[in-house]
Amino acid sequence: MATQYYFTVANEAIEVKAGKHPSPNITLTMKESDYLDMINGKLNGQMAFMTGKLKITGDMGLALKLQSLFKQGQGGSAVTSVQQVMDAMPQNFNKEAAKGMNAVYQFDLTD
Repeated sequence: MATQYYFTVANEAIEVKAGKHPSPNITLTMKESDYLDMINGKLNGQMAFMTGKLKITGDMGLALKLQSLFKQGQGGSAVTSVQQVMDAMPQNFNKEAAKGMNAVYQFDLTD
């Protein structure tokens, strides 16, 4: 069963929702385990893309901007679920990096 969620960045704010957005600007598809490895710093996003673990459709410029949109982990415990990632997104959101952005990021994560 796939896990789908998306977040919208607009007016230097973020809104995170479960499910599939009808018209995202970018869609990132990967295995859930690889996604969690990427979030926990065990897998480099560029390497994941180059090795086919991460597939991106849509605006590649938004993919390059993704990492700057979130403050990096503060040395806390590893994230173990996609729900934890979703729940933490608003607190870790870097509104300075989102100036002038209006975009929808879709995540399609497989087992």
